[in-house]
Amino acid sequence: MSKHIDEDGAAPQRPIVEIAPLRLVWVFFRIGLLTFGGGFAMATVMRHELVLKRRWLSENDFISEMSVATVVPGAVAVNLAFLQGRRMGGRGGAAAAVAGTILPSFVVMLLIVLFALPYLDNPRISAFLKGCAVAVGAQIIFAAFTFARQMRRQWRTLAACGAGLALLFAGLHPVLAVLAATATGYLLSGDASSARGRHDNTHKRTP
Repeated sequence: MSKHIDEDGAAPQRPIVEIAPLRLVWVFFRIGLLTFGGGFAMATVMRHELVLKRRWLSENDFISEMSVATVVPGAVAVNLAFLQGRRMGGRGGAAAAVAGTILPSFVVMLLIVLFALPYLDNPRISAFLKGCAVAVGAQIIFAAFTFARQMRRQWRTLAACGAGLALLFAGLHPVLAVLAATATGYLLSGDASSARGRHDNTHKRTP
């Protein structure tokens, strides 16, 4: 069991714990099976299971990995599961978390193709899917509100978000907005780390 220091120089709320791969498969399988809508909708369920309920991750660690998962190519849910699984169980944990996340979708899609495809035009099925779409939209809005409430306390995060939004409102490509926000966050974090280093050196020299 080890501790991680967050970007503000303070220890996270809870220590990082090592979880057995089979347990990770089961937890992420449940998350994937009971969640509609993919990455951002699944992120709130992951946060509830891993941070609030099981206390395997700190809030800062989860938000940091969520940021990385949305920047790198690939499905957000799979990226997030990989990062969280690696943190809690190394390479085996990463593989277990990814397998648990994608297995429910694979099985459900296979069952739909084999048995339910002829019934998708049924009015009741169509109404059900439309209701799911509304629920997914509400989940994504809730996820945005939850993560924004956590990150608004850090001015560097707000500055990075502002840089990305400015390029979006200017009509530039979303990829450029993501790159601008990432670069801004990286530069501001580097300045903060340098400032902390100078501050620590000053205290060390003080008799």
